[in-house]
Amino acid sequence: MIKPWRSLSSKELFKTTFFRFRSDQCELPDGRVMPNYYVMEFPDWVNIVPVTEDNKIILVEQYRHANGEITLEFPGGSTDPRLKEDPAKGALRELLEETGYVPDEVRLIGVQAPNPAMQNNKMHTFIGLGCKKLHEPKLDPFEDIRVVALAIPDVIDKVLSGEINHSVVVASLLYALPMLGFHLPRAKTSASEIR
Repeated sequence: MIKPWRSLSSKELFKTTFFRFRSDQCELPDGRVMPNYYVMEFPDWVNIVPVTEDNKIILVEQYRHANGEITLEFPGGSTDPRLKEDPAKGALRELLEETGYVPDEVRLIGVQAPNPAMQNNKMHTFIGLGCKKLHEPKLDPFEDIRVVALAIPDVIDKVLSGEINHSVVVASLLYALPMLGFHLPRAKTSASEIR
């Protein structure tokens, strides 16, 4: 049976207001000691799958410099650790800031671990139903976003084709689809089906 490792020591290597980078010395259950296990500490993240009254999903298109790609994503971002912000409030704040939309109803549909091998934070995924546009987006100084409304089948097609390949977006859509009356097609399971 797999057991948790024991942390022997922890050393902060770098810290900003956005994240902390540390190195832990860990003892495995069999006594081996890993001298440096690197961990990035982030505040929890939030995103929201916004669905309009006419069953369109609101996405944001933006450039992601780390991988050099323009992506389609659900509105989202970080909770504010200084305010100990509730994830639902953070998701609603991000939706309004990035798109100008507000929902009639919000539900938590899943909590993900975006990268548990290297990060300690969680992603709280919400669905917003009955979204209506209240005003134009109010972006942060260095955000460059275009708001896009797509039919649910078009969003599914973009995931299956690989056009939407952001893993957190894909996982969030998986949480949302049953609530919207959709399911992903059955995966190919045998060699003859794949050919």
